[in-house]
Amino acid sequence: MEEKENKYLDFASKISFFEFLQEEFKDRSFYTYNYLKEINGLNEKDEWNVKELVDFLIKNPKSFEIFEELFQLIRFTNTQLIHFLFDINILNSTDHEKIIIYLKKNLKFDKLFAEIYLRQSKNTKSPQLILKNIDQAIFFIDKYNDKQSINYVILLFKSTIISYIDSAIKDVDIIHKRISNPHFTDVAERIAEYLIMNLRLNKILKGYNLKNFLENKMIPCDTKAIHGNFGKIKICKILEKHNFKNADSLFRRNNIKIINKETSNILGLHDLKGIFTYATEQYIDGIIKRKDGNLKKFDFVLLYDLKPKILVETNFFSTSGTKIGINQGEYVDLDEDIKRERKDLIFIWITDGNYWLTTDGKSRMMNLFNYFDEFVMNYNIFDEKIEELKQKIKM
Repeated sequence: MEEKENKYLDFASKISFFEFLQEEFKDRSFYTYNYLKEINGLNEKDEWNVKELVDFLIKNPKSFEIFEELFQLIRFTNTQLIHFLFDINILNSTDHEKIIIYLKKNLKFDKLFAEIYLRQSKNTKSPQLILKNIDQAIFFIDKYNDKQSINYVILLFKSTIISYIDSAIKDVDIIHKRISNPHFTDVAERIAEYLIMNLRLNKILKGYNLKNFLENKMIPCDTKAIHGNFGKIKICKILEKHNFKNADSLFRRNNIKIINKETSNILGLHDLKGIFTYATEQYIDGIIKRKDGNLKKFDFVLLYDLKPKILVETNFFSTSGTKIGINQGEYVDLDEDIKRERKDLIFIWITDGNYWLTTDGKSRMMNLFNYFDEFVMNYNIFDEKIEELKQKIKM
């Protein structure tokens, strides 16, 4: 017990706290010089009413992105886009006649919608329900009035809307065309009403210098990803400090996703022969997870002479949570399987963070020593032991 207590004291005294090593904001893709006409137009009025904003939107459909920048972190949600581009009141009604009339209008006056609708029809298992052109689609809608046929064309209508929105997310010009389409003036009306009534556009415009805001808006990165990447950054720095070469770019170039016995023979990796290297996010042939029987992807694989030697999983825990127990269970299983079946490999769990300084963290770490012994480490201990490990894997 005293030995484990001393090991914990050594571990705890070398715990790291989170360091802000990463960019916390994304690069912007919105450039105000492309929207000066729209920005100046919005600044011309102190107070917008719905009718005026409808006219402005139809004449300046690019202003949609300005409103998106004003009110959203990145973009309007799929739910908002469906509401803007399609009449939800009709779609949500049980009046099939109204829905059918609206469907035919979309088929006739929105070319992209019609293309997607015809394409969606090909997903049916019944060849007679596959529609080849708009005329055939409208003929089918008009001719077949039984309940099953009506349900089919309405289902097709609604599934087409989902695909239409997916396309609009990727290509904003689709939204521009829909807003300015003279057959769908209701689109601009819904957007204008939503902006003024729901999002209080006029108050927002009074509170901002629009051009300055759009030029300086910051979009934060995913904080969960920042936290998750911290350990990987730390370990990369430690490995490179000890002359491990990052093999990721060469592995990608040679399309290596699973490391196996043949990896060392690949000509494109010749420069990595006879040296210490590491690769991130790699599978090892034959090492599977007990839970689902799938190959296990490791955070780091340390190699010598292009042969895998050390497998690393890393986590940083600032607070307690269920994920710690899940990780522990998986890693204990992996460690047991690797020790039993792959004596040529070493598995290391590198974990750090102030959770391990808590009473619960100490208790858990004392237990982990029973499974991993010296191969549960934090960043500083890994840094201390890496030269010793290099000699071990070089044998």
